[in-house]
Amino acid sequence: MNPHYAVPLGSPSWIGLNLGMLFIVFGILWISRRWDKDRIHRFGKGMAILLILNMLLRQVVLLLNGEWSAAYSLPLQMCSFSVIWAAITLWRGHQLTYELLLFWGAGALHSFLTPELDDGHSLYNHVEYTVSHAGILVSGLYATLRMGMVPRPWSWLRVLGITQLVLPVIGLVNYALGSNYMYIAKRPLIDNPFLIGEWPWYIVGLEFAALLHFVLFYGIHRMLGQRYSPLGSPSVS
Repeated sequence: MNPHYAVPLGSPSWIGLNLGMLFIVFGILWISRRWDKDRIHRFGKGMAILLILNMLLRQVVLLLNGEWSAAYSLPLQMCSFSVIWAAITLWRGHQLTYELLLFWGAGALHSFLTPELDDGHSLYNHVEYTVSHAGILVSGLYATLRMGMVPRPWSWLRVLGITQLVLPVIGLVNYALGSNYMYIAKRPLIDNPFLIGEWPWYIVGLEFAALLHFVLFYGIHRMLGQRYSPLGSPSVS
């Protein structure tokens, strides 16, 4: 049985998810605005731990409830990978994972505009979803505005190329498991303007959306990093 649940636009659940996201993102950026370098990095490591624990807890809850399934529960969605990139970036300041976080994590914004919960409609799933996806958004902003990181020129194109290499691998996983990770085997339940047509044509729209978002987020974070970062130049590794 497919446990995916599309949250209706404007519903109390939708409002709660978005208010939770805004509270997390703006709350963390506000409280950290005057911290020194050491505190910024300590808090970043704390966020990294929280994001990984939140991801692991989801697996434990699914197992305990007898709801775990290889077809629906593996952390193989783009946002799941983005949580990993966020944790590595916050812990080590790694440049490539930072850029993967910025561009792959751009989809987390749509995860609040048109949310689709992977594990069904429950209070825990709403909380887990909010923490993980808001964590992706705030991690990218935190790395740029607080850790002094800036995306490199043409990094959006590099990440777009990496994405094209990853998609066939996920496609093989979907074929083997009957799954729909990264939503490339079946159209998502959500009503999103970038989802045009049925399979495989909607994938063309998703590729266009990825290109558009990568370039947009590159420009935003490049500008923010150069103008507002208190730590100056990016950390490259």
